[in-house]
Amino acid sequence: FYWSLIFYILSFISAIIFLMVKKLDSKLNFIPFILLIIGFLYNTSGLIIRMTILSRPPVSTLYESIIFVAFITVLLAIILEIIRRDNLSVLIGSLSGIVLHYLSFGYAADGDTFGVLVAVLNSNFWLATHVTTITTGYGTTIIASLVGHLYLFKSAWSSDNTKELKSLFNIMLATTFIALFFTMFGTILGGIWGDQSWGRFWGWDPKENGALLIVMWLLM
Repeated sequence: FYWSLIFYILSFISAIIFLMVKKLDSKLNFIPFILLIIGFLYNTSGLIIRMTILSRPPVSTLYESIIFVAFITVLLAIILEIIRRDNLSVLIGSLSGIVLHYLSFGYAADGDTFGVLVAVLNSNFWLATHVTTITTGYGTTIIASLVGHLYLFKSAWSSDNTKELKSLFNIMLATTFIALFFTMFGTILGGIWGDQSWGRFWGWDPKENGALLIVMWLLM
């Protein structure tokens, strides 16, 4: 994951350079994208290694979940870049990967990220369904929000470029719908897991409230 962070940083820096310096050879525009893919491959291999060691999905702790959200956001950014080919998606993907990696390292400060799960969480079925679904939704939400911010910056600096703004708006709308589906479906699955584990579908605890607030925000 340190290697994936390094390549995300390199991708971010090179994407900014190519976006700001228009005189650079357009044939080299693929460099930020290639760096992002290399970082993504390191990110993916790290998750696969953890799954192999622990024999469970890579979403059992907050540390793992943040790394998995980084994986989702960068994957979506790569797909968007293949469609758009303008390095803006690379900028979004590398930025989210950097921030999420730094956040995850804060939860790995004690050096041990292979702790034993408490009994109620030790369920490969629910980790593979509820947690994977809702973290996929969170990763897509990050992409939607970053595209939204990019839309605001673009509209402030070049409001006359309506075609570009319309394209960004459509991407933001599409990713918001995808994020809404995964977060809402994941929240419902979490309630079913809660019903099986604690005998109640909903208890208004902070985690449940947080999941509900994200769904409501996406609906708005």
